[in-house]
Amino acid sequence: MIDDLLLLHLKKIGMNEYEAKVYGILSALRVASAREIHEHTRIPRGRIYETLTSLSEKGFVASSGRSPARYSPVDVTQTFERLKKESVESLEGIYQRLKALETETPEPLMQGYELRTEWTRENQIRMMLKRAKSEVILLCNDDELLTRYNSEISRAAKRVPVYLVVEREELARIVQIKCYHGGNDIDSSLFRHSTEENIGVSMKLLLMADRRESVSIMEDNGNETGIFICPDIYASYLSRKILQEIEQIDRVRKRGESRVTQSTDAPERE
Repeated sequence: MIDDLLLLHLKKIGMNEYEAKVYGILSALRVASAREIHEHTRIPRGRIYETLTSLSEKGFVASSGRSPARYSPVDVTQTFERLKKESVESLEGIYQRLKALETETPEPLMQGYELRTEWTRENQIRMMLKRAKSEVILLCNDDELLTRYNSEISRAAKRVPVYLVVEREELARIVQIKCYHGGNDIDSSLFRHSTEENIGVSMKLLLMADRRESVSIMEDNGNETGIFICPDIYASYLSRKILQEIEQIDRVRKRGESRVTQSTDAPERE
């Protein structure tokens, strides 16, 4: 008389197995005694009264009060309108409390996490590109990494400004968005180091999102590792400095072509 799907839905609103069966049977019979409910549900007699009392306290069932007592479900429309109202009020209360916790909880100190496996590095980069809300600055000097994250970079560029800085111009052809050259300072400080600096680690990728979190992928003697920092207290300053120095690659190329043309067109001196 009562299907398993209905029992499942009744459990989802907080009923246990016996409560769901008793309420379902009462809804079908409309009025029944404890004995009749037992006969239809096969729930032990000792548990029937306990279950009916619980359903009454929750506002699902009403008793005639006579002996022997007969039970019936409270008007379904009235019951579920009450449940919807209580559910909305409960969710609103949870929401307000969580929002209050956001403002009450102080910003954590800068924390760094080593990303030792390829999976953790990939997962972190993809998540940062996906959740960026205002800006992405990406420095990359590795064609394999650019190819791997091509789709995520392109999708991010449709939502927020993405500044992709590459050292070599041929890397700009991999991703179909505007690319930038960083100039000598960025090239020598981030992409490569002089022998005098005695730094053996090379940077393959640096990603900064919303000027508050960063992930860097580095290589040392063939071993790749990553560092994720959030909140990164240096990301805001470094982002501003990078944006001040970069120049769109097309403009750099055109300026070079213009110089070649001027040199070619210059009259020969006698």
